[in-house]
Amino acid sequence: MDLIGLGKCRRCGDFEGKCECGKGKVIIDGMKREKVSRFLSGLLRHFGFKFGLEIDSNGWANLDDVEKVILKKFGVTKDAIELIVKFDRKERFEIKNPKIRAKYGHSIDVNVNWSENNKIPEKLYHGTHPKNVNSILQEGLKTMKRKEVHLSATIQEAIEVGKRYAEKPAILEVDAKALVNSGFEVRRKGKVYTTDFVPPKFIKLKN
Repeated sequence: MDLIGLGKCRRCGDFEGKCECGKGKVIIDGMKREKVSRFLSGLLRHFGFKFGLEIDSNGWANLDDVEKVILKKFGVTKDAIELIVKFDRKERFEIKNPKIRAKYGHSIDVNVNWSENNKIPEKLYHGTHPKNVNSILQEGLKTMKRKEVHLSATIQEAIEVGKRYAEKPAILEVDAKALVNSGFEVRRKGKVYTTDFVPPKFIKLKN
Protein backbone atom coordinates (compact mmCIF):
# COMPACT_ATOMS: atom_id res chain seq x y z
CA MET A 1 0.00 0.00 0.00
CA ASP A 2 1.25 3.49 -0.87
CA LEU A 3 0.84 5.19 2.52
CA ILE A 4 3.62 7.71 1.93
CA GLY A 5 2.74 11.30 1.14
CA LEU A 6 3.74 13.08 -2.06
CA GLY A 7 4.74 16.68 -2.59
CA LYS A 8 6.58 19.39 -4.46
CA CYS A 9 9.56 21.55 -3.59
CA ARG A 10 11.02 24.47 -5.55
CA ARG A 11 14.52 23.31 -4.65
CA CYS A 12 14.24 19.51 -4.60
CA GLY A 13 11.46 19.01 -7.14
CA ASP A 14 8.77 16.36 -6.76
CA PHE A 15 9.25 14.08 -3.77
CA GLU A 16 7.87 11.06 -1.94
CA GLY A 17 7.90 11.23 1.85
CA LYS A 18 10.12 14.21 2.67
CA CYS A 19 12.23 16.44 0.47
CA GLU A 20 15.93 16.78 1.26
CA CYS A 21 15.78 20.44 2.22
CA GLY A 22 12.70 20.00 4.40
CA LYS A 23 10.90 22.97 2.89
CA GLY A 24 8.72 21.14 0.39
CA LYS A 25 4.94 21.15 0.44
CA VAL A 26 3.00 17.91 0.82
CA ILE A 27 0.34 17.84 -1.89
CA ILE A 28 -1.38 14.61 -0.84
CA ASP A 29 -0.92 12.55 2.33
CA GLY A 30 -0.36 8.81 2.33
CA MET A 31 -3.88 7.72 3.28
CA LYS A 32 -5.54 9.87 0.66
CA ARG A 33 -2.92 8.85 -1.90
CA GLU A 34 -3.93 5.22 -1.46
CA LYS A 35 -7.64 6.00 -1.79
CA VAL A 36 -7.22 8.21 -4.86
CA SER A 37 -4.86 5.72 -6.50
CA ARG A 38 -7.33 2.86 -6.10
CA PHE A 39 -10.21 4.98 -7.36
CA LEU A 40 -8.18 6.23 -10.32
CA SER A 41 -7.45 2.62 -11.30
CA GLY A 42 -11.13 1.75 -11.26
CA LEU A 43 -12.13 4.95 -13.03
CA LEU A 44 -9.79 4.37 -15.98
CA ARG A 45 -10.12 0.59 -16.13
CA HIS A 46 -13.72 -0.21 -15.28
CA PHE A 47 -16.32 2.42 -14.38
CA GLY A 48 -15.41 5.77 -15.89
CA PHE A 49 -18.73 5.82 -17.75
CA LYS A 50 -20.57 6.02 -14.42
CA PHE A 51 -19.04 9.46 -13.93
CA GLY A 52 -19.61 10.61 -17.51
CA LEU A 53 -15.93 10.13 -18.36
CA GLU A 54 -15.16 9.61 -22.05
CA ILE A 55 -12.44 7.01 -22.61
CA ASP A 56 -11.29 6.49 -26.19
CA SER A 57 -10.53 3.21 -27.97
CA ASN A 58 -6.93 3.24 -26.70
CA GLY A 59 -7.90 3.88 -23.08
CA TRP A 60 -7.12 7.61 -22.99
CA ALA A 61 -9.26 10.10 -21.06
CA ASN A 62 -8.92 13.86 -20.84
CA LEU A 63 -6.87 14.71 -17.75
CA ASP A 64 -8.99 17.78 -17.00
CA ASP A 65 -12.13 15.63 -17.00
CA VAL A 66 -10.49 13.12 -14.67
CA GLU A 67 -9.42 15.98 -12.39
CA LYS A 68 -13.04 17.16 -12.11
CA VAL A 69 -14.15 13.72 -10.92
CA ILE A 70 -11.25 13.35 -8.47
CA LEU A 71 -11.64 16.91 -7.17
CA LYS A 72 -15.33 16.43 -6.46
CA LYS A 73 -14.83 13.09 -4.70
CA PHE A 74 -11.53 13.64 -2.87
CA GLY A 75 -10.82 17.37 -2.96
CA VAL A 76 -7.45 17.07 -4.71
CA THR A 77 -6.29 18.57 -7.99
CA LYS A 78 -4.25 17.66 -11.04
CA ASP A 79 -1.00 18.16 -9.10
CA ALA A 80 -1.88 15.22 -6.87
CA ILE A 81 -2.92 13.04 -9.82
CA GLU A 82 0.36 13.73 -11.62
CA LEU A 83 2.37 12.86 -8.51
CA ILE A 84 0.41 9.64 -7.99
CA VAL A 85 1.19 8.62 -11.58
CA LYS A 86 4.86 9.58 -11.31
CA PHE A 87 5.54 7.66 -8.10
CA ASP A 88 3.25 4.67 -8.71
CA ARG A 89 5.35 1.59 -7.95
CA LYS A 90 3.23 -0.61 -10.19
CA GLU A 91 3.50 1.85 -13.10
CA ARG A 92 -0.23 1.48 -13.71
CA PHE A 93 -0.80 4.85 -15.36
CA GLU A 94 0.51 7.00 -18.17
CA ILE A 95 0.09 10.72 -18.81
CA LYS A 96 0.61 12.32 -22.19
CA ASN A 97 -0.89 15.76 -21.82
CA PRO A 98 -3.66 16.51 -22.03
CA LYS A 99 -4.61 12.84 -21.52
CA ILE A 100 -4.22 10.01 -19.01
CA ARG A 101 -4.80 6.26 -19.20
CA ALA A 102 -4.37 3.03 -17.28
CA LYS A 103 -1.75 0.89 -19.00
CA TYR A 104 -3.39 -2.45 -18.20
CA GLY A 105 -6.11 -4.17 -16.20
CA HIS A 106 -9.16 -3.03 -18.19
CA SER A 107 -12.54 -4.67 -18.21
CA ILE A 108 -13.93 -1.99 -20.55
CA ASP A 109 -13.44 -2.43 -24.28
CA VAL A 110 -10.15 -0.75 -25.24
CA ASN A 111 -7.29 -1.62 -27.56
CA VAL A 112 -4.66 -3.56 -25.59
CA ASN A 113 -2.41 -4.49 -28.52
CA TRP A 114 0.53 -2.23 -27.73
CA SER A 115 3.80 -2.66 -25.88
CA GLU A 116 6.42 -0.31 -24.42
CA ASN A 117 9.23 -2.44 -25.86
CA ASN A 118 9.92 -5.91 -27.23
CA LYS A 119 12.33 -7.09 -24.52
CA ILE A 120 10.53 -10.00 -22.90
CA PRO A 121 12.17 -12.15 -20.16
CA GLU A 122 12.54 -15.85 -20.87
CA LYS A 123 10.49 -16.68 -17.79
CA LEU A 124 7.47 -14.86 -16.36
CA TYR A 125 5.33 -15.60 -13.30
CA HIS A 126 1.71 -15.56 -12.23
CA GLY A 127 0.39 -15.53 -8.66
CA THR A 128 -3.00 -17.09 -7.94
CA HIS A 129 -5.10 -18.81 -5.30
CA PRO A 130 -3.99 -22.43 -4.81
CA LYS A 131 -7.50 -23.66 -5.63
CA ASN A 132 -7.07 -22.35 -9.20
CA VAL A 133 -3.89 -24.30 -9.97
CA ASN A 134 -5.41 -27.53 -11.29
CA SER A 135 -7.77 -25.80 -13.71
CA ILE A 136 -5.00 -23.49 -14.95
CA LEU A 137 -2.64 -26.41 -15.57
CA GLN A 138 -5.41 -28.13 -17.53
CA GLU A 139 -6.96 -25.17 -19.36
CA GLY A 140 -4.25 -22.49 -19.38
CA LEU A 141 -4.24 -18.89 -18.18
CA LYS A 142 -7.27 -17.00 -19.47
CA THR A 143 -8.21 -13.33 -19.36
CA MET A 144 -11.34 -13.98 -17.27
CA LYS A 145 -13.08 -10.63 -16.57
CA ARG A 146 -10.20 -8.52 -17.89
CA LYS A 147 -8.89 -7.90 -21.38
CA GLU A 148 -5.49 -9.54 -20.83
CA VAL A 149 -3.64 -12.14 -18.78
CA HIS A 150 -1.24 -10.41 -16.36
CA LEU A 151 2.25 -11.80 -15.75
CA SER A 152 5.08 -10.63 -13.47
CA ALA A 153 8.80 -10.37 -14.17
CA THR A 154 9.86 -11.85 -10.81
CA ILE A 155 8.62 -14.43 -8.34
CA GLN A 156 8.41 -11.80 -5.60
CA GLU A 157 6.20 -9.55 -7.73
CA ALA A 158 3.97 -12.54 -8.51
CA ILE A 159 3.71 -13.31 -4.79
CA GLU A 160 2.61 -9.73 -4.07
CA VAL A 161 -0.07 -10.00 -6.76
CA GLY A 162 -1.15 -13.42 -5.54
CA LYS A 163 -1.59 -12.16 -1.97
CA ARG A 164 -4.67 -10.29 -3.18
CA TYR A 165 -6.31 -13.70 -3.48
CA ALA A 166 -4.62 -15.91 -0.87
CA GLU A 167 -2.31 -15.53 2.13
CA LYS A 168 0.02 -18.10 0.59
CA PRO A 169 -0.51 -17.85 -3.17
CA ALA A 170 0.55 -20.45 -5.68
CA ILE A 171 3.20 -19.26 -8.14
CA LEU A 172 3.12 -20.43 -11.73
CA GLU A 173 6.10 -20.14 -14.05
CA VAL A 174 5.45 -19.30 -17.70
CA ASP A 175 7.97 -20.17 -20.41
CA ALA A 176 7.66 -16.78 -22.08
CA LYS A 177 10.40 -17.47 -24.62
CA ALA A 178 8.64 -20.59 -25.89
CA LEU A 179 5.30 -18.79 -25.78
CA VAL A 180 6.58 -16.01 -28.05
CA ASN A 181 8.38 -18.47 -30.33
CA SER A 182 5.06 -20.27 -30.78
CA GLY A 183 3.45 -17.12 -32.14
CA PHE A 184 1.83 -15.67 -29.03
CA GLU A 185 2.28 -11.96 -28.38
CA VAL A 186 3.61 -10.84 -25.00
CA ARG A 187 3.43 -7.12 -24.24
CA ARG A 188 5.26 -5.05 -21.64
CA LYS A 189 3.23 -2.34 -19.88
CA GLY A 190 5.06 -0.74 -16.99
CA LYS A 191 6.12 -3.51 -14.62
CA VAL A 192 3.48 -5.89 -15.94
CA TYR A 193 3.62 -8.21 -18.93
CA THR A 194 0.39 -9.13 -20.67
CA THR A 195 -0.85 -11.61 -23.23
CA ASP A 196 -4.17 -12.90 -24.53
CA PHE A 197 -3.81 -16.52 -23.40
CA VAL A 198 -1.19 -18.93 -22.07
CA PRO A 199 -1.71 -22.59 -23.07
CA PRO A 200 -1.07 -25.23 -20.37
CA LYS A 201 2.08 -26.57 -22.05
CA PHE A 202 3.92 -23.32 -21.25
CA ILE A 203 2.98 -23.34 -17.54
CA LYS A 204 4.42 -25.18 -14.56
CA LEU A 205 3.88 -24.89 -10.82
CA LYS A 206 6.80 -23.13 -9.16
CA ASN A 207 6.00 -23.80 -5.50
